[in-house]
Amino acid sequence: MVFSRYVRFGGKIGSVLNHLHLIPRRVRRAVVAAVAAALAFVGIAGPADAHVRLSHQVDITAVEPLTYTVDTHGVLAAGVVHIRFENHGADLHQAQLFRLNDGVTFAQWQADIHGPDANAALFADGVPTGGANPVVPPHGRQDVWDVLPAGTYVVTCFVPGPGGVPHIFLGMYKSFDVQGAVPSWASAEDREAARSPFVIRGHDLTYTMPRYLVHGTVVRFEDTDATDDHEVNLGRLLPGKTVDDAKAWFVASSATPPVNPGPPPFTFAGGHGAVAPGHGGWFEVQADPGRYIAFCLVPDDKTGLPHAAMGMVVGVTVLG
Repeated sequence: MVFSRYVRFGGKIGSVLNHLHLIPRRVRRAVVAAVAAALAFVGIAGPADAHVRLSHQVDITAVEPLTYTVDTHGVLAAGVVHIRFENHGADLHQAQLFRLNDGVTFAQWQADIHGPDANAALFADGVPTGGANPVVPPHGRQDVWDVLPAGTYVVTCFVPGPGGVPHIFLGMYKSFDVQGAVPSWASAEDREAARSPFVIRGHDLTYTMPRYLVHGTVVRFEDTDATDDHEVNLGRLLPGKTVDDAKAWFVASSATPPVNPGPPPFTFAGGHGAVAPGHGGWFEVQADPGRYIAFCLVPDDKTGLPHAAMGMVVGVTVLG
């Protein structure tokens, strides 16, 4: 994949509990189990270091100049993690997560992405593991829940900066660590939650969508494709614009030779970050009621075109 094509388009446990009324029942059990796991978490805090605070929430805030603040509220424990992303910057930003492969250090990752083959390094050094998709400033917010195993993670932004260079290559990234083991219940509950009717499935350059989405509720996103990484962005259609207008804009935006596609017929409204096939997570629909599109900007392995330019754009209504 060539993530630079992305530029074409512009813990506290109590906090988790406060969101339970928004989450479908099957998902709710998984989140409650995450809290139980955090309280029973072993391998981090023993008798000699009982002062260590365990957490299942990470707050990620985009700030200027092109950076993040990351607050894990203590030692971030493997399992279901509440990722709370806020955009306090002056531009559109996202919080895409990568888990670094075992043996790859953050220092090595930094050197590699600023090396001669930065795009290849992204996927040689790590795996996309979710996170939050772009929200508008100021103070746009997206809440996400992902199952994170132990390891080092990097939060990144692929929104274009000056000269069309993605923010990640201008230094917009931060690392954080997750420790311990994912509880055995996590995979089972994850699979059960995937049977909920509140699921968006990305596959075969399209989405299988619920009949509608509801503002303030939590939905599941799953990549059920055989080979391709996918994400789900929500974009609110501007007055008078249609899904076909959005599809045409994505095609024009990736044309060769380049053409001026004009302004996008939508505004970004959050979503769930890219994951590998067979994986997924949950995100809160914080979009206001209206007409929306769901779309994927992950580039195709062979063509380099964003999936949206290949037709991965689906209309959806958000209710209040």
